[in-house]
Amino acid sequence: MSLRVLVTAGATQVPIDRVRAITNVFTGRTGTQIAAAIAALPGTEVRLLTSAPYRAQEWGLPASVDVRGYTTFGELRDLMQASIERDRWPSAIVHSAAVSDYLVESVGDASGRALEAAGKIASEHERLVITLVKAPKLVDHIRQPWGFNGTLVKFKLTVGRTDADLEAIARASMRHSGADAIVANDLAWAAERAMVLVGDRPVEQVQRAGLAEWVAELVRGARSA
Repeated sequence: MSLRVLVTAGATQVPIDRVRAITNVFTGRTGTQIAAAIAALPGTEVRLLTSAPYRAQEWGLPASVDVRGYTTFGELRDLMQASIERDRWPSAIVHSAAVSDYLVESVGDASGRALEAAGKIASEHERLVITLVKAPKLVDHIRQPWGFNGTLVKFKLTVGRTDADLEAIARASMRHSGADAIVANDLAWAAERAMVLVGDRPVEQVQRAGLAEWVAELVRGARSA
């Protein structure tokens, strides 16, 4: 039986104006390596949504993977929604993209006067006041309203948390999103290992070098379950 897997990777940008944006430090390498490991499974098709499509080959992605690039939060949202709702494409989703937590609501000068952001805000201002509003969690749209009922693996990152704290946060996050598994990291040690949880099973610690293969095995197990 063929298994179709949607993988998200990289960072979203939130525009301030036509030439400036807020983003984060993540590149999409981990998600791309996961997509490559899944694509190596027999009878598997992979679609990768990434903010760095130009680096896919460098990070080991085979030509068989359907690569679709995005830049902004809105572009990633639209690609995910289309893949799930319109294409009915994936039977499993690995959502590793570092999605923006906030969107730009307005931009003003120091006096509070709103500035037009449709073009380029002039650089003459000594200070800009940017108001951010909480963004919707794309992972929380996957089950409903987008209607996905396959295997869902999500990612969670914290900063400065103990392993016990992170486990509690990860389990709550997994339940909230209806995810089947979660890969949780703290920034202090994310380059070395990952904490992985599958349902109510005990925590596993996976070395960073083997994470892509671990996720691929999880997806393969979901197919045979």
